[in-house]
Amino acid sequence: MATRFSKKGAILGLASMLVTGLPVMLAGGMATSAAAFAPHSVVLSPTSVTFVGTTLGTYSTSPSPPTLENQGVSIDTIDLGTNDVSFSGPGADDFVMVPGNCPGNGVSTIVLNPGQSCSPEIDFFPGALGDRSAVMTIQGSADASGLEVPLSGTGTIGYYQVDQRGTVAHMGDAGFYGDIGGAPLNEPIVGMAQTGDDGGYWLVASDGGIFTFGDAGYFGSTGSFHLNRPIVGMAPTADGRGYWLVASDGGIFAFGDALFYGSTGSIHLNRPIVGMAATPDGGGYWLVASDGGIFAFGDAGFYGSTGSLHLNQPVVGMAPTPDGGGYWFVASDGGIFAFGDAGFFGSTGSLHLNQPIVGMAAMPDGHGYWFTAADGGLFNFGDAPYLGSGVDLGLASVVSMATDGVPTLQAFGDLPASRQARLENLARGRIPRRLQAPSWTP
Repeated sequence: MATRFSKKGAILGLASMLVTGLPVMLAGGMATSAAAFAPHSVVLSPTSVTFVGTTLGTYSTSPSPPTLENQGVSIDTIDLGTNDVSFSGPGADDFVMVPGNCPGNGVSTIVLNPGQSCSPEIDFFPGALGDRSAVMTIQGSADASGLEVPLSGTGTIGYYQVDQRGTVAHMGDAGFYGDIGGAPLNEPIVGMAQTGDDGGYWLVASDGGIFTFGDAGYFGSTGSFHLNRPIVGMAPTADGRGYWLVASDGGIFAFGDALFYGSTGSIHLNRPIVGMAATPDGGGYWLVASDGGIFAFGDAGFYGSTGSLHLNQPVVGMAPTPDGGGYWFVASDGGIFAFGDAGFFGSTGSLHLNQPIVGMAAMPDGHGYWFTAADGGLFNFGDAPYLGSGVDLGLASVVSMATDGVPTLQAFGDLPASRQARLENLARGRIPRRLQAPSWTP
C-alpha cells in the first residue's frame, strides 16, 4: 500500500498525510504554584483506546474520538514534542498525538483556556507485526503527575498472488477488490502492483494492457502500441497516482505522475530484463536482467549485481529495501542475492521445488521476504509470515506477487527520536491510511 532516497529524505517523503482521530479529555491547572497542582488535571473518556488491526506502513485512527477539555481555572499547555505526552511499552514508537483542531501552533503545542475543548488526533503506525500496545502518559502544564492511558494496537500484513489468467489470491489482511475472473485476454498477465493503502491493485499483461481494481487508477497503457518487446513488469509511484511499465529490452513507459528517468531500450543487453522496482520516494527505479545485471536510473543507487557471476538459475525478480539503500534478487531456484543494506534471511536454493520461483515481495520493515512459485507455492523467510498460498485456491501458472504493506517509519535507522521532530515530519509527509472499506480518499 514512497532524488537519491536517503534515510532522512525517506522519512520526509513517507511520513505524510496526517490523520484524524481520537480526542482526549484534558483539564487545566488549578493554581499557578506547583504545590497546588491537581495530581491529575487530565481526564480521558474513554479511559483506554483500542485500534483496529493495521497493515504495516499504514495508519489507523481511534474508532470514536473523545474530547479534550480544560476543566481547570487557568490556561493549560501541552507540548506534544516533549514529555508532556510520552509513550512506553512495545509500541512506544507506534503512536503519536497531534493537535488536530486544537488551538496552539498546529504542529506540536496545544493551548486551552479554562473551559475550552477541542479534538486532538491520536494515530497508530505499527512498526512490526503482532501486539504493539503502549501506555500514553499525558501531563500538561498544570498537572502534578501524568495520567496513564492504555493504547492497544496490532500490526498486520497480507499479500497477493496472481496467475497468467488474472486470477488474484489474497492472504492475511490483504483486501480483495476483484480480478479478471476468467474473462478472455489478448495476452497473459505478467505482473501486479498494489496502491500502497491496501485499497486496490493493478494487473498488467504482456502487451501492456492495464486492469484496475479497487482504488487503483487508470493512467494509460501500451495495449494499443506496437512494442518491440513484451512487457515483463510494472512498478507504482509513491503516491499511487502513476506507474511504470518495463519491457524485456528495458524500454520504459511512464504513465500518470510517473517520470521517465532512463531506459535500456537502445542498449544491447546480454540478457533480457525480467523485472523492475521503484525507489520508495518514486524518484527513480531499477531494472534487473535475468543474469542479475542491474540498471539504476534517477535516484536509484547501484549496490552490486550478479552480472559477472555464473548463476545456477536465472534471476526472475527483485525487491528494494524500505529505505532504498539496497535490494534483493531472486532466481528461479529461490536463490537470493542481497546487496546494499538488504539482509539475507534464507533461500530455497538448496531445496527441490515442484515449480520454479517466479517472483518475490519484501516485508515493509526490511526484515523478511516471500517467494512465490509458478504453482502458487509460497516460501517465507525472516519475519515474513506464512498466511496461506494459491496452491489451495486453484491458481494456475502464477506469475507475480505483491504485499499490501509499505515501508514503515520505524524501518529507518535515523528516525528522529524526539516527538517534536516526529511531529514536524508527519506534518510534511505522506502515510497511507489503513482502509476499513474498499474505498479511500487521499
